[in-house]
Amino acid sequence: MPLVHSEMIEESSTLLLWKLTETETELKETLGYAYNAEELSAITHPQKLREWLASRLLIKIIAEQFGINYIGTYKDEHGKAFLIDNDSHISITHTNDFVAVAINPPAAVGIDMEKMDAKLQRTSKKYLSQPEFEHAGDEIPLLCMYWCAKEALYKLYGKKKVSFKDSIYIEPFDKNALLLKGKLTDLGRDIEANVTVRWFDNHCLAIAL
Repeated sequence: MPLVHSEMIEESSTLLLWKLTETETELKETLGYAYNAEELSAITHPQKLREWLASRLLIKIIAEQFGINYIGTYKDEHGKAFLIDNDSHISITHTNDFVAVAINPPAAVGIDMEKMDAKLQRTSKKYLSQPEFEHAGDEIPLLCMYWCAKEALYKLYGKKKVSFKDSIYIEPFDKNALLLKGKLTDLGRDIEANVTVRWFDNHCLAIAL
C-alpha cells in the first residue's frame, strides 16, 4: 500500500491516503487479527473485501502513529466506525483505487472520496438543493465536490436518515476551491463545518471538521 498523501488538517486531524495494490491474502497477512471477523464475513464482493481490509490496515497504521494500541473497530447503530478502547474519532473512505483514513482525537471528523463520473450528472437532483443544482449545472468537478462535501459532513454527523438534498447545504464555491463551508440541519440542530478538498487522479477527497 504505497502512501500517496499525508497531511495535517486544521492542526488536529491527520489524513493518510494510500493506493490499493495488495491482494486479499496480502492484506490479511499484514493486518493479522486486528479486525472484526463478523463484519468481514458479511462482505462477499472480492473488491469490497479488499477495500475493507485495506481501510482497517490503514487505521492500524495511523493509530500506531498516535501511540494507540489498535485492536480493531466497531460500528454503532448508525454504522459509524469507532476505535475499540480509544476515544479518538476516525472516518474511513475507499474507492477501487484508493483508501483514506482521517483521525481526529478531540472531535468528530468525516471523510469521503469519489471519482469524477457522469453518474453524478444523472443523480444530481437527488442530492442537490435547487440553488446548488443551478450553481453546479452539469460540471462534473463541481458535482463531485458537492457530493463528497455532503458525504463528509454526513459522516461527521454520524446519524442515518439525513437528506443530502434538504438537510445538508454547501455554500457556493469555485471549482478550484480547497476549503468549502457546509451546514447540516437535523432535529433542530445546525452542524456547521469546514470541508477541506484535495484532488488525486480525478478523485475528489473531502474532509469535514
